[in-house]
Amino acid sequence: MQNVSIQKASELPQAVKSAVEQLLGRSIAPDEEISVAAVPPQRVPPSESRAAAAQNLEAFLNRRADKVDGLPEEEIDAAIDEALHAVRHKRT
Repeated sequence: MQNVSIQKASELPQAVKSAVEQLLGRSIAPDEEISVAAVPPQRVPPSESRAAAAQNLEAFLNRRADKVDGLPEEEIDAAIDEALHAVRHKRT
């Protein structure tokens, strides 16, 4: 079973050449080589470190949420607006 094909552009049927040009978004020269490869999808199982990172992130976000528990939403919004204002004006 063939998974890779390499051909000169000048040897391609016009319909195939047009399809390649459409995929590339440019014209191809007759002396260019066109490569096509078919590869099976890679299935990478989630790693333990990825799961641990997700747990750490969730714990961090929960600690942040605990710090603002009980504060009025308007006060939180005002603090966020103030921080954004400071960052925006610091850049310019």
